[in-house]
Amino acid sequence: MALLLSVCPAHAELAGPEQVAQVTPALLSEPRVIDPPALYLGQRATQPFIEEREHLMDALVDAGDRQPELARALTDLAEFYFAHAMAPEGLSVLEAVAGEGVPPAHTLRARAFELALGLIDERDRPLTPRAASLLEPAHAAWPDQPLFRAMEQARSGDCVEAGALLTEAMARLARFPAPVQARVLPGFLECAIETGQWRLARDIAASFDGYPELKDGAAYFYLLGKVAEVADEPLAAFDSYAHVMDGQDIWAHRARRALVTLGLTRDALSTRDAIRLLELESEMWRGDDSAGEVLDELASLQIIAGRKPEAIETYGLIVTRRAGTSQATAAQQKARALIEDLYRRGSEGEIPLGEFMADHAHISRYFRFTQNFALASELFADTFRKAGATKVAAEEYATTHDYLTAAQDLGITTAEEGQLSRLKVKEAETLLAGGQFEALGTLLLQPIQLTDPDLKRRFDLVSARYFDETGQTAELIGSGGGAGETTQILRLRALALFERGDWGAAAGAYEELHGREGGDMPLPDAIRYLLAAHRSGDDARAAELAVAFPSLTELPGWAEIARGLTTAAPALLPLREETARARIDKAQETLDSLPAVERLN
Repeated sequence: MALLLSVCPAHAELAGPEQVAQVTPALLSEPRVIDPPALYLGQRATQPFIEEREHLMDALVDAGDRQPELARALTDLAEFYFAHAMAPEGLSVLEAVAGEGVPPAHTLRARAFELALGLIDERDRPLTPRAASLLEPAHAAWPDQPLFRAMEQARSGDCVEAGALLTEAMARLARFPAPVQARVLPGFLECAIETGQWRLARDIAASFDGYPELKDGAAYFYLLGKVAEVADEPLAAFDSYAHVMDGQDIWAHRARRALVTLGLTRDALSTRDAIRLLELESEMWRGDDSAGEVLDELASLQIIAGRKPEAIETYGLIVTRRAGTSQATAAQQKARALIEDLYRRGSEGEIPLGEFMADHAHISRYFRFTQNFALASELFADTFRKAGATKVAAEEYATTHDYLTAAQDLGITTAEEGQLSRLKVKEAETLLAGGQFEALGTLLLQPIQLTDPDLKRRFDLVSARYFDETGQTAELIGSGGGAGETTQILRLRALALFERGDWGAAAGAYEELHGREGGDMPLPDAIRYLLAAHRSGDDARAAELAVAFPSLTELPGWAEIARGLTTAAPALLPLREETARARIDKAQETLDSLPAVERLN
């Protein structure tokens, strides 16, 4: 079949200074829109690459700072790079065609090449606004617009819109340099296939033979595979895709993706094998939307296979590798639901602790700086604290607090009200429960602002217990007092005063404790209260207390002890002081004989 691409007569003229010079300032000042000149009115004359570039560079040097000579030399150099499909180089040159003194004709010509170079740029960068404006309806009369519109739509994957322009675009493309044609033809062939324009597709496919870079290339075999799929010939499609599996360009990448999809659709590939292939592909191809799509497909298959923790990790890779894109935002949302479910199941014991810990270690690498994950990791720490793994829990509370603080300082997220304080209090409680007094002491030295009354009471209790456990009774005594003091802290402070032998202060503290608890005051505290009152010289109060606590009367021999404490020894009785002391010691022995747990209540 004859090729659609045709070669124009050799005597056709090039679009150059003669044509663009027709665009004058007067024309530009008119209310109508002025189109750029047609870029190629005939076949471009070819010259050896090095010689042509040297000639153009000489012209650039000769132009100096003079306009329009400089603008013309720069645009000629950009056209040279476009003719060789060297988009980055050409776009770099055109950045200098700007500012005052640039003739309107050269401005329009530069904009046209900026559009052309942008559309063949393999870096997949967005078009500049001034280049994209040439695709608007106002420039519909520009002869090159159908070609560039089709290129732009094919590049964005909108083959339906591109398909309507393909015939006209192909006719115009025939006038452009061969390297540009080779860059554009695969996309046009794909759109011809997608829109069912089979005659045009055959002509484009046949034209591939004229381009060494396209003949037997990955694009050719990928598109043959697409045709085979449309024709419901899966074996032929498989053979075409497999033929270029080892390739390294975008078409080979798409062929590998298509191979996985074909295998799953035809039940020729297990989910497990598809996951393995997509995992390999995710490492082989990175940096664009297609790479993100591969990871998203991989996560979906991992969910289907019941490997949700791995799916969360995969979404984390999207967030990391595609940061700032809509793909990353969508992955963050998908991962959030999976994370909430995973940590809920872990907290309810549906996941073994060892497995839960391993999953958390893998997932946390990607989501530490999010507020929602901070809640999940707090739940993780709560779970291990409940299980008695205080070291793991305390470290997790601290780590979660530090990451959340950093994220808030960097403006990445905002912690819930009281969340940071809650984490610190939980860390302190866990360190105390685990007997990690050195770490707890360091934490207590940190300035911690606690505005929530309940959190402050909990933190104060930890402080008091820390002083008590480490024998720092002076610090405990000095830190107490006030109507806001909790019952637990008051009990610890009274105990510290009692053990220090400050009987008057101890009796006062126990008096306050008795005022709060009344007859429900625990037996050890009741005995200490009575002893403190007696030892401070308040025998009348001691006598009252001896009969005030019903629990005391249940102790063996308490009646004799009480009489000894509340009745003065006969003055004439020898050794009366020693006798009174013996009775006091008897009460102390009663206290000391209580079980350890009961004594500390």
